[in-house]
Amino acid sequence: MRFALVDGEKKEAEKELTGLCVGCEKPMIPVCGIKKVKHWRHKVNCECDHWWENETEWHRSWKNHFPTEWQEIRHRADDGEWHIADVKTKADYILEFQHSSLNPEERQARNKFYGNNLVWVVDGLKRKNDLSRFHLFLKNAKPIVQGINLARIPSVLDECSLLKEWSACSGPVFFDFGFEFPLWCLMPKTLKAAHYIGPFSRQNFIELHNGLLTQNGQTFSELMKVLTDIVFAYENPEQQIARPQGQGLSIRQPMRQRQIAIPANPSQKYLFYLNRSPQRRFKRF
Repeated sequence: MRFALVDGEKKEAEKELTGLCVGCEKPMIPVCGIKKVKHWRHKVNCECDHWWENETEWHRSWKNHFPTEWQEIRHRADDGEWHIADVKTKADYILEFQHSSLNPEERQARNKFYGNNLVWVVDGLKRKNDLSRFHLFLKNAKPIVQGINLARIPSVLDECSLLKEWSACSGPVFFDFGFEFPLWCLMPKTLKAAHYIGPFSRQNFIELHNGLLTQNGQTFSELMKVLTDIVFAYENPEQQIARPQGQGLSIRQPMRQRQIAIPANPSQKYLFYLNRSPQRRFKRF
């Protein structure tokens, strides 16, 4: 673990310090070698949180984008077990950064435990072939709305192991393929058993979870709700989307390419206009 409680405060591992686990509160000792990142380990072997994995520089790099007090936050399960979330934001989102392979049972257990507040960030470069297979798979994706970088992917995911493994999550999953690429957001499976994916600015992701807003004045929660509405409109063109009264149409310029560009508070009329064929659209809206 990165932190232990030293005199009641979270401290990173340093030689000659002693501390207590932020989860089970048992004694911890610092490990400050040269081959691995500095970390704390339990003085006596125990299974404090069996979901925990050894941290890499990739983990630390992601966690460093968020305040120390948000990192390694413990939660107690109904059975008395402690689980330590990588990051818990002020908006109560749980950010889990996953580098190593994860068996389906543990993935399902974490999804169930943290519920809809769980947001996964997955290291897409862990396995050698995942990036090339992902790019090949994207060639068969179908953009659903002109001007918005969101596409429907084929229902059979066998040709892309990465997407197949993470397709059952109840919340969004963001794949990190390195700084030269945007994050790729895999949305939860819809009621019609379809999946949608789109590029997402890394900077936007970090800023949104630190409490900032998009260029259109949206929080992360609001942005994901708009994306969900757009998908629903695409899948159900004859149905209505219930929206609070007083939300008018507001069209703004889209964000930069490689970001998901969503107008601020798009109306139901605008969403269904986008899903018409170009031949059926009016010249002006």
